[in-house]
Amino acid sequence: MLDLDLLARDLSARPVEALIADVSLVPVTDLSRLVRLLGPNRPLIVVGEAAKALEAVPRDVTWIDRPATHETFLLSVALALAEGRPARRSPRKIVPKLPSQVDGVSAKVLDVSAEGVRLEVSGTAALPPFFTLRVPGFGVTAKVKRVWVAMPNQGALWCGGIIDRGQSAKGEGAWSQFLENAPSTAGVTLIRS
Repeated sequence: MLDLDLLARDLSARPVEALIADVSLVPVTDLSRLVRLLGPNRPLIVVGEAAKALEAVPRDVTWIDRPATHETFLLSVALALAEGRPARRSPRKIVPKLPSQVDGVSAKVLDVSAEGVRLEVSGTAALPPFFTLRVPGFGVTAKVKRVWVAMPNQGALWCGGIIDRGQSAKGEGAWSQFLENAPSTAGVTLIRS
């Protein structure tokens, strides 16, 4: 469907769990509106050439590079359905790609909030549903629950996660101190889900 108003009416009339669209049918400029139409628990999955995956693609859109294998396509759809897009409860703080480790694999912290983190992991590392994040420069170790995964470009994987609240009070205090002391590149901004 090329008309977003018609699509909005169709989405409200049918029990749609996710929307999979070819990038040629949905202009990149309409993706944010389409995400809002779908609501917080129905993911948008876009299939297209890597060259079209510009920074204009919202972070909560799952992008599948063409050509995609059957297995890659099914895995991306399954992850998008299983993980959904949780609402952000607190502002995030964008940080200058802080060196870190995810279960021993090299990573970079991109932004942090009181309850979560966004990471960039190099290569094709598989991220389990729960993992340990270490930020050696700040002496922080935290258990993280994976919430979403995206591949914004070749060779990198982005992951959003929630800090496990079951950890000790000392661990929560260390995360709060890290949030307060981590350098910011863009100040604190609110992101609408």
